[in-house]
Amino acid sequence: MRILSWNINGLATVLHYHPWNEKKSYESMLNALEADIICLQEIKCQRNKLTRDMALVPGYDGYFTFSKIKLGYSGVAIYVKQPLRPYWTEQGITGILNTTMHSNTSMDDFLSTLSTEARDLDAEGRCIIMCLGQLVLINVYLPNESRGQFKTDYDACVRWRIDDFLQQGKHVVLVGDINTVHEEIDHCDPANAIKKRELKSFNDLPFRGWIDQLIAPKGPMLDLCRKYHPDRKGMFTCWNTRLNSRPANFGVRIDYVLASCGLEQEFTFADIRNDIMGSDHCPVYADLRDDSCVISNASDSEPSAILAANFDEFSNRQKKLSMYFGAKSTTTDTSSSNHILASPPQSTKSSIGPSTTTTTTTASRPTTIRSKSTTSSSSSSPKKRKSSVSTTSRSQKLLKSYFTSSNSDKESTPNPSSSSTATTSDDAPDDVVVEENNDEIDMEALMAEAKERQDTKASWSSLFTAKPPPKCRVHQEPCKLMVVNKKGPNQGRQFYLCSRPYGPENSTGNEYQCNFFQWKTSSQEKSNPNGK
Repeated sequence: MRILSWNINGLATVLHYHPWNEKKSYESMLNALEADIICLQEIKCQRNKLTRDMALVPGYDGYFTFSKIKLGYSGVAIYVKQPLRPYWTEQGITGILNTTMHSNTSMDDFLSTLSTEARDLDAEGRCIIMCLGQLVLINVYLPNESRGQFKTDYDACVRWRIDDFLQQGKHVVLVGDINTVHEEIDHCDPANAIKKRELKSFNDLPFRGWIDQLIAPKGPMLDLCRKYHPDRKGMFTCWNTRLNSRPANFGVRIDYVLASCGLEQEFTFADIRNDIMGSDHCPVYADLRDDSCVISNASDSEPSAILAANFDEFSNRQKKLSMYFGAKSTTTDTSSSNHILASPPQSTKSSIGPSTTTTTTTASRPTTIRSKSTTSSSSSSPKKRKSSVSTTSRSQKLLKSYFTSSNSDKESTPNPSSSSTATTSDDAPDDVVVEENNDEIDMEALMAEAKERQDTKASWSSLFTAKPPPKCRVHQEPCKLMVVNKKGPNQGRQFYLCSRPYGPENSTGNEYQCNFFQWKTSSQEKSNPNGK
């Protein structure tokens, strides 16, 4: 059994990226992850934006929690492969959002010691807790280090809940985006990180102290990826995609699968899946023994308020909007339908729109191929040929109409004195008219006019075509266009950078991004190659 965690960076947008954009199916995406329990973070979706294909994926049960204060922000989800079913679920890390507390110890005393209100900690949809027999799964998206005290209090709640479940005799698995690098081996450039933060050592950061006290040997949780790959370098799970640092594997490891020490013998392997694209993170997973007794299927699980199948908009109790506007279905027996096919065409009222105009039903009439003699006789009848032309090609202009004067009577009625006559083909049915045009057309003049128009269009287009991007001085390759997102006087301005992957600053080779920088110029702005 495989438990997988992935910061998806937008559930609604992931299908726009390769390779998911080929099928655009959540079912195919979840199947490609090859896991029984799929924990997602940063789904960035609101409940009213959750579509049916996101919520009710065939073969899976989806559990969701959403941000309540900032739309399209944060949020986590768990897809459980059927028929596995949890005993109970809850959203939030503090427990205040659940009517029934599964903890034997009250959290009131602990929550009173925090600087952040419990309702604020649970307002961003950052956690789902799920009981799967003897195992309690905690899927979290921990706040960024820039949140300061908010992150400190949230991290403290996570540790408190883990300790509380362990005291109850449960096994715990913590998965998700922890948003903190544990050790120097988990960072692409630890020396630069120390310098920028003005630290004495890499572990001086308070948040690293928290995760260091959580992971064995100091804490109760095992870092499963490090257990199976203790000395592996470059095992990163997150990259700065704006700087194109993923191709150079210049990233950090902030996504974890942590298991309580009592589960050490239950797991067989763990690793990252850096082949999975579509986000600035890659999935991380761990495999449980197939005969593990810590996970069991609930036969009578508690009704879950976060199970998408229980949402009113997706349940069977909710009528589809189309039911209120769709036409009433009518039942016709076989004998009646056969009688209609056998009977001659009858006039029926049109079923489209409010109009009461009668139209002749011809769709059910079998096509009849007439003989040559019949076709010839039909061409001798002007009235009949006029009727057939008006019903088959009235809305279609003839090619001749663009070069001669418009005369509908001449098009529909044969005129022996006219140079253009309409005849019927020997091999065509009687309702198809073949026009024979004997007028001479100056094709050379038409070609010359078309070429002149094409040249004129190309001349105008060249005036508005954007200039090609500049080339960087080191690699002599076209640069990529970037936008300043940081608030300030330059927000929104565009600039060019080297298109090579971002790498270490002290690199001696040319495989990484050089220091080329140039503002994108406009008609009011002069070129400034060095940004000075």
